[in-house]
Amino acid sequence: MSHVMARSQLSVDSLPNEIIIQVLNSFPTRSLLPLAAVCRRFYGLVGRVHYARLVEASKLKDHEMILECYHPSEKISTPSLFCEYLGTDGLTEAGDVADLGELNNLYARFRPFHGDEVYGPRSRWPAGMVSEEEVEVPSHEIYLDFGELFSQLCTVTNLVKVGPRNGLFSSYANVTDSVIRIWRDWLKQAAREAGKQQRANLGIDDPSILWTDSSKTVGLRFRVVEDKCTPAPVLFGRDEEPSVSYSLEYQELLIRANWLLLSFETSEAQQVSHAGAVYFPGSGVTHPCNTFLQPIIPSTRQLHAMTTTFVM
Repeated sequence: MSHVMARSQLSVDSLPNEIIIQVLNSFPTRSLLPLAAVCRRFYGLVGRVHYARLVEASKLKDHEMILECYHPSEKISTPSLFCEYLGTDGLTEAGDVADLGELNNLYARFRPFHGDEVYGPRSRWPAGMVSEEEVEVPSHEIYLDFGELFSQLCTVTNLVKVGPRNGLFSSYANVTDSVIRIWRDWLKQAAREAGKQQRANLGIDDPSILWTDSSKTVGLRFRVVEDKCTPAPVLFGRDEEPSVSYSLEYQELLIRANWLLLSFETSEAQQVSHAGAVYFPGSGVTHPCNTFLQPIIPSTRQLHAMTTTFVM
């Protein structure tokens, strides 16, 4: 009788952390994060599992980040940019005892570049990485006619797993697909700040970063240089702004580490489901060998709710 009673008193609380962590490891991140709300113990264990996944995803094993950034009228003519991973600030310092709220505020940094190119239909593929000294900083020209208040940049970022040949990928996951509005006032202020020799490090609050969404999930850091040679119109109203031209030099691509992890898991899951796929930059889609890929990543709002609601 006592043996039966003792067995009936067993619960999750009696299990060691190692066993619970093994169970938690079987959940994908989208299902794992809500379990942090079960109790304080689960909150800590979920944080440990989540931290280990962030570290693993930051290695981007066999994956590359592709950035497409173009004016709506220049989609076909603008080449894609590959992005070199620079690191995730604060990830090492956070450790596996980090709070989930702290992990949600970490960003992975990438440096966009052109590299050696192999031409294909509507695409350019780097044949290999080049040293930083040889890389030309990619830039985008912005022209505003007199009285024009803003321009637009379509921004598409995809995480792809490299296949056996150029242009062939095992899988891909869309990280962001949005339109950034670039205002005249922001260009003027950013160009003024770029001219200063010393600038304070403001982190994600740096005004030189253009975010693709209000939750600051993906952002582009630019160095803005004004073209002083732009001819002014002969006649324009007193209240109208003159024509201006700026060069936006790509400095960094910033992606929230949690979002990068979800994209990485989506790409890995697709590789299991699909034998291969061909991705065409500029088109925003990947055509699989046998069936069309349907990448599924939670919306920005869902991710924000996952990672902030369970902070105790």
